Amino acid sequence: HYFNPHAQRIIEGKMAGAKLIVWDTRLSNTASQAYYWLSPWPGTESALLLAIANLLIQEERFDREFVRQWTNWEEYLTQEFPEKPCTFETFLAQLKLLYASYTPEFVEAECGVPAATIREIAAEIARAGSALATHVWRNAAAGHLGGWQVARTLQLLVVLMGAVGTPGGTSPNAWDKFVPAPFDRP
Repeated sequence: HYFNPHAQRIIEGKMAGAKLIVWDTRLSNTASQAYYWLSPWPGTESALLLAIANLLIQEERFDREFVRQWTNWEEYLTQEFPEKPCTFETFLAQLKLLYASYTPEFVEAECGVPAATIREIAAEIARAGSALATHVWRNAAAGHLGGWQVARTLQLLVVLMGAVGTPGGTSPNAWDKFVPAPFDRP
């Protein structure tokens, strides 16, 4: 019954109305329950996530106040662009330039996921807002060289949406640790 409490909570969220989006090269049990199942070419998952981030940034469909308050944008500007004014607007302009090459069309060619689907998913993430809950399973993160970048780019989406420790959002592992009671006590 509690073999995988995390997977169980994912399905419970789906049953409560959450839209489940899974990218996995294989049709896993979780993917079979997904609203969207994407099977990008292995090793291209980060590009897919950056295309979604790019759309959210270009269309300004992210939590500006959360990003302004909780990221180190001032240090980034000071280090990377010391000649530019150290304002949040300057940071946003630079962020738009930084991710501009990750268009849905580029990523479609890179990973085999249709550009229209990437746009749909970006819109779903924007609608989820601070209720965006994410999880990195083994497939992409451990399956190939550089897989840890998948976790980093997925966390970028969480931060852009201000979905850190929010109701329905993504919490650090230890915050919501579920430890089922043993079936039998010695």
